[in-house]
Parts: sequence; C-alpha cells; structure tokens
Amino acid sequence: MATVGAVITSVAFGVFEGFRARRDRRELISLRASTEAAAAAAAEAERVAVASLVTAWVADTYAYDTAASSYVRTVTLHIANESNEPVVNVAVGVYLGDEARLIGPLSTPALIPVIPPRREFKWDITTGVRAYDDNADPRVAISFTDSRQKRWRRLLDGTLADPDEQDTFRSALDEPELAIAQTGAVDRYRNPMAVAYAFAEELWADPASFDLQSFRTLLDPLAEGWRGSWDNARIDQLRELLQDFSNLAALTWYSSPRVAYARLLSDESLRQLTGRTGGAAVQVYFITLVYRSDHGWTVFGVGPKHLPDQIPFPAEGY
Repeated sequence: MATVGAVITSVAFGVFEGFRARRDRRELISLRASTEAAAAAAAEAERVAVASLVTAWVADTYAYDTAASSYVRTVTLHIANESNEPVVNVAVGVYLGDEARLIGPLSTPALIPVIPPRREFKWDITTGVRAYDDNADPRVAISFTDSRQKRWRRLLDGTLADPDEQDTFRSALDEPELAIAQTGAVDRYRNPMAVAYAFAEELWADPASFDLQSFRTLLDPLAEGWRGSWDNARIDQLRELLQDFSNLAALTWYSSPRVAYARLLSDESLRQLTGRTGGAAVQVYFITLVYRSDHGWTVFGVGPKHLPDQIPFPAEGY
C-alpha cells in the first residue's frame, strides 16, 4: 500500500506542478503583453508629446503711428517647435472670417522643409490679409511630419489631430464659388490678384475688343521686358506663349510685402488637379506682381518667378 500511496502522491505532485507551470506561463504571457502594451503606450505618448509641442498662431496687433495720426495693423504668423526633435514638410494655410475662408500660405513657403528643435519662425502676412474686405480673425492651420514619419494636423482652434480624421478643408476645385471668395478685393492698391485677373482677362479678350492702352496700365513701368512699342503682333506673341496656360489659380503667394505671384496653370495640369489623378508634375507659369506706390500692383513679368532681389525698387518715385 505504501508503494501505491507513493505513486499516487507522485502523480498528484506532478499534476500540481503541471497546473503551476501553466499558471506561470499565463502570468508570463500576461506580463509580456502588459510590458509590450506599456512600451507601445509610452512610444505613442512620446510621439504625441513631440507633436503637442509644435504650434502655430496668428498675432493681430495695432500700433499707433504718430506721423500718420492713425493706427497701423500688423498681422504676423508664428510657427514654433518647442520639442527636442525636428519636424518636416510643414504645410501652412491661413484662413479669414467666420466662414474660415482659405486664402493660402501668403508669405510663408507653401511647404516648409524643416523646423529645427527649439525654434520659432515668423512671417509678416499683413499684405496678404489686407487684400480682403472681410479680413477679421485671421487664423492658421498646419500639417507636419514628426521624426518617426507620423503625419499630424494642428487645426484652426489649436486642436492636435490625426490626418486620417475627417478633413473639413473646402477646395475651390470642388466648390468653384470659393475661387471668387478667395480672389479678394477688386483693388489694385490692395490686392495683386485683382491685377492678375485683369491681365488674364485683357489678354484673352476678343481681339476686336482688346484695349491696348488699358492693358499697358497693368504692366510695371520699370520692367525691361515690357519696354518698347506695343502693337497687335507683340500681343499675339504673348498670347502664343501662354496659349496652353489660360487657367488662373485662385490663391496668391507672396515672397515679400511688395512682391507676389499668381499662377497660370496649363489645361492638362488643371485636369490633373480637378481629377486628383496625380501623374506628371503640374505645369505653371508665374505672373510676378510688384507693388509701386504710384501705380499699385503691376505685372513685372510672366514665366519663371522673379525673386525680390531681381526687381528694381528705386528709393524715390516707386
């Protein structure tokens, strides 16, 4: 009987050890899962921590000008990266009014390649804001990529969002009436796009009703390319140059307070953008516009961009 009892005890002990081993394995698996979950949560928290330190805002201020006996408005866009890591491919959109109408990146680059750690950039966007009658409450939204290649959005209300969430951006490609709102005031002393539209309309008008004198008032008197005599043959040459670029984009870009760019798109490029088909690079001719004190905004050139340091600005007269 003792032998049988020993066998039974041995078997019972083995069964107990089996239960304990399975319990230990379950606890180990649970511990590993908890550890992995904690590590994933910590990594996600770290990603969010970096993104949460990237902010953008608009400062809208007024200062009294004693000489002019009036207040002068200055609108400045700020983007700050207070994290210890760089962020890249920062896209910027400035919005105005209660309806949050997009008016473009204005004086900021359309895409900022990198904002280093612990840096703040700022741009004067006053000129672009002044081009609109309804220019209250300027705000900014940005999107950016962190060092772990995760894309983020900072919304108009300052909220940090995942780019996969529902996007409320309204495009003039989808809603053509927005293009009119995005054009701005019909005032050549405030809005370069007003001159760009007038230039395009005159250029593509019926030759029988084309007004050469009116057209020439749109051209910058200091631009060498516009000097000399003008006749129908010269206008025809300009039309031929731009024959495939008859679509004017709605948003103005600024490289300085007195230099702005409108964009003429080719028909094929417009089809790509409208259909979101991608493919070949978008083909663009730039209308470079400059502000002259006595003339307002004028067309300096058409084709590649003319940068501010390539444009004459005499100390007197303009």
